[in-house]
Amino acid sequence: MELVGGRWNNWSGGVRCTPRHVIAPREEVELAAAIRTATGCVRAPGTGHSFTPVCASDDTMLDLAAFRGLLAADTAAQTATFSAATPLWAVGPALHAKGLALANMGDIDRQTLAGVVATGTHGTGRTLGSLSAQVSGFRLITADGEVLNCSADENPEVFELGRVSIGTFGVMSQITIKALPAYRLVERNFALPIEELFERLDSLIAENRHFEFFWFPYANKAVCKSLNLTEDDAPAPRSAEEMYARGEASGLLYMNTFAAINEVLPFAPFLLEWTHRLFSRLMPGPDKVRWSYEIFPSPRTVRFNEMEYAIAIEDGPACLKEVVRTIRAKRINTGFPIEYRTVKGDDIPLSPFYGRDSATVAVHQYRSVNTEALFSACEAIFRQFGGRPHWGKRHTRTAAELEQIYPHYDRFVRMRAQLDPKGRFLNAHLRALFG
Repeated sequence: MELVGGRWNNWSGGVRCTPRHVIAPREEVELAAAIRTATGCVRAPGTGHSFTPVCASDDTMLDLAAFRGLLAADTAAQTATFSAATPLWAVGPALHAKGLALANMGDIDRQTLAGVVATGTHGTGRTLGSLSAQVSGFRLITADGEVLNCSADENPEVFELGRVSIGTFGVMSQITIKALPAYRLVERNFALPIEELFERLDSLIAENRHFEFFWFPYANKAVCKSLNLTEDDAPAPRSAEEMYARGEASGLLYMNTFAAINEVLPFAPFLLEWTHRLFSRLMPGPDKVRWSYEIFPSPRTVRFNEMEYAIAIEDGPACLKEVVRTIRAKRINTGFPIEYRTVKGDDIPLSPFYGRDSATVAVHQYRSVNTEALFSACEAIFRQFGGRPHWGKRHTRTAAELEQIYPHYDRFVRMRAQLDPKGRFLNAHLRALFG
């Protein structure tokens, strides 16, 4: 965790705070003591990859850099236990060395394991759940410094509710996650006219282990990506150090070009159609075969802010079409594509995917561009379609609205109050939602 001039910023620069205290415990006993004796609001920001202020605190922030690494792997049971602040770019190589791999990952690997679990972060695949749904147990440090082991057998209600808790139950120190034998995937990229895409969408989703597409809203083609299991040879697997360096690479021509155009677009809206058609032609990359942990994430060095909602899968296409129609009708300026993915439903009460298979629709805006026009227009549509927000991405939902769209919202709030009666893990943003 890095502070500049005493100030902490999240990854996009859209969230800022000035913590009075930063505590860096070296092991679990110190972590429990730090939580028990800390003053004011206590938050543990990980890498700050949430676009909402879930990590912000002007009181106490916990630097969990010491809580990294693989603690145990059970190849027979196909589970692995990690220190909770292990970054995803290190999770894949550590599992691979044991002959294991995560069942699915998102398209960014900069976050910590605890961060993606706490917010319900996901990849794509109709038969595959979020990272939170892959968790089989965790250790939780509560507000009074108590250490709870949580699983289906031990503290089962805390486990049930706590797999997506946005850090409001306490601080996770360890996470046990389900795994698969290590596997390779083949990636194929291709463009389809929008009409053809929607005609084939159901079959594309059903016939591929992973399928997603990107639609620049002023273009009439979508950039599609599929990932499927393969026995073909892959290059030598990358180490954790190589995965980290890959995700931080700067100076790449196409990323610099993309950033430069996004700097210009707000002042040159007449370029929207041209740039969206250009990006749609240039974005598809060559086919490739890689180990799973290498192929899921892509480098994301052009910084942005994001809003993403989960919609019942049968309503996904209609929702997306309405989003694009609205962007075009209002001439909303954006240089980013809309991302469309699918996620299997789960039984985690505060998960965006609770009780239903879902399609996710994500809209992005360049970090220096005002998000209001795009995000407010899209969120109104997401509301109409019964959407649930990604907890780490921009939204303006209220506690009253959350109570309507999450059947077990009241249970979650009661458990949060039981574990943290003084609300020490609640900042202003979270207190408004769950306090």
